[in-house]
Amino acid sequence: MTRLSLAWAAPRGALIAIQRSLGTEQEQLIGLVNDTTLEGDNILWLRARVPDGRSPGAFRLDDFLSRTEGVPSPFANVSDDDLRRATDTLGTYFYLVYQTGGQTNCVLAFRRIDGAERLLPRGTNIMEVMLRNCVLGPVEQALLPITDRQIGVSAVAAVQTGEGGNRMLSPLAAPEVQ
Repeated sequence: MTRLSLAWAAPRGALIAIQRSLGTEQEQLIGLVNDTTLEGDNILWLRARVPDGRSPGAFRLDDFLSRTEGVPSPFANVSDDDLRRATDTLGTYFYLVYQTGGQTNCVLAFRRIDGAERLLPRGTNIMEVMLRNCVLGPVEQALLPITDRQIGVSAVAAVQTGEGGNRMLSPLAAPEVQ
C-alpha cells in the first residue's frame, strides 16, 4: 500500500492506493467508493512503462487488455467497435457504458498518457489508465476519475484541486494563492 498523497492520480472518492513494481514497469491501483449494489470494485488502474523503445502507435484495446488482469464485471465482451470516445486536454479516452435500474451507470474507460502531456513517474514515458466505475448518477459522473480534471500525474507536486485531482506544478512554482 502507498499513501494517497503519493498516488499518480487523486480522484474524488479514492479510498486506498496500492503500488507495485513489475521490473521496468510500475503499477498503481486506486480503490474508489462504490455506492451501488453491483458486484465488483470501482478502481482506477494505472501502469507507467517504457514501450520497448518503440512508439506506442494508435490505441488498440486488445493490446491494452493484454497488460491487465482482464475486463472487470459487469462488462463481459468488449471490442474496439463498441468503444465510445471523448477528448479533453490530455487527449482522447475511450469508454463503454453499462446501465441498470433507473440511476446506476457503470463505465469501463481507457486512456494512454505520454510524457509530452504530463510529467510521468521517473524512468517511464507512457502511462496507461483503465477505470471501472459504477455510480448512482449520470455517465459523466462515472467518467470523472479518468478525465483531465482528476488525473494529475506528477512526481513533483501533489496539490489537490477542488475537483479531486492533482494540478501540475513546476518544481519552481510559487505556493498556490488561497
